[in-house]
Amino acid sequence: MNNEIGIYIHIPFCLKKCYYCDFISYQNKDELIDKYIYALCNEILKNAEILSQYDVSTIYIGGGTPSYIDAKYIKQILDTIYLLVNKDKIKEITIELNPNSITEEKLKLYKESGINRLSVGLQSNYNEILKTIGRAHSIEDFEKALNIMNKVGFDNISVDLIYPLPNLSLDMFKNTMDYVVNLKSKNIKHISIYNLEVHENTKLAFLLKEGYLSLVEEDEEYEMYKYLNEILPKHGYNRYEISNYSILGFESKHNLNYWNQGKYLGFGVNASSFFGGTRYKNETNIEKYIDDILSNKDIIIEKEEMDLLGLMKEYIILSLRKTAGLDVNDFKLRYKKDINDIFLDDINELITEGLLERKNSNIKLTDRGLEVANIVWERFI
Repeated sequence: MNNEIGIYIHIPFCLKKCYYCDFISYQNKDELIDKYIYALCNEILKNAEILSQYDVSTIYIGGGTPSYIDAKYIKQILDTIYLLVNKDKIKEITIELNPNSITEEKLKLYKESGINRLSVGLQSNYNEILKTIGRAHSIEDFEKALNIMNKVGFDNISVDLIYPLPNLSLDMFKNTMDYVVNLKSKNIKHISIYNLEVHENTKLAFLLKEGYLSLVEEDEEYEMYKYLNEILPKHGYNRYEISNYSILGFESKHNLNYWNQGKYLGFGVNASSFFGGTRYKNETNIEKYIDDILSNKDIIIEKEEMDLLGLMKEYIILSLRKTAGLDVNDFKLRYKKDINDIFLDDINELITEGLLERKNSNIKLTDRGLEVANIVWERFI
């Protein structure tokens, strides 16, 4: 039995909400920060019994913009966790950062608190593009922040990019990719590059719908996709998941736990958890979250107890996100079932369509399958 568990911490505060953002995050609610952190630490303490029974292997502090709030709050959260778990068993602690909220003092306190991995939201190296999508930082902010990260001694840095972006041409995108891979010597060990999703009720959706902004055509977007998958491996960044590339050994351990259907507990407003075969989600309203925690009320607003078939289907989808794919022996060990007894027809059809392939004991997406993964997921939903 795997006795490891991950922890996700949601910090929902931001200086400014990006135009494409659909996450639960807030600007102009700084007066709630102190109360929120107090409530979040209380939520962690209420889960002491579970946490004491497992080895916490990873902690991921996301948002929002975790680096926006005072570093003392991040220390307070981690110190609360350390009261309950064996700190020496934690392999990876990641915090998300925005370049404009980095100081040397902040990073030093992060390092002293046990954080050993930084995830930086770059998105683009063009200031005009950053302004177009509502980012609060400039490329100069990013370069200054990267120098501070290296000075403080962080040697495991991940960079986030998004494509396509409004007003971003293919040549500009190629320049962005060239720019990022040339930062390898500055401890950029991991690159997450996400395909832009335009969510309803975001400012970006409005601007695109009304014609104030536009995106490249599909053909040009595909050329972007091809270029990033050519240049990243050339510079030693191996694709290990649909949207993630890393130097060997620097894959995100926390995210791999998700994709391996591992257990994790999420703390904070709108945080999700997976434990005991059940998925559940916290209250999405920050004021109600704080009040309910402090009043000892239940903060879980969604709960799904998954049956065996649902767990198996989800495991297939999550495993196929990884370029290594799904090991049929691991599947059998986990579920005491042969995957071919249940899903053989679906798997064979997807192989015939050129979207899946078998390699030794693994079933994995083909190159074409990686491009149209949603078609594969639909078979197992």
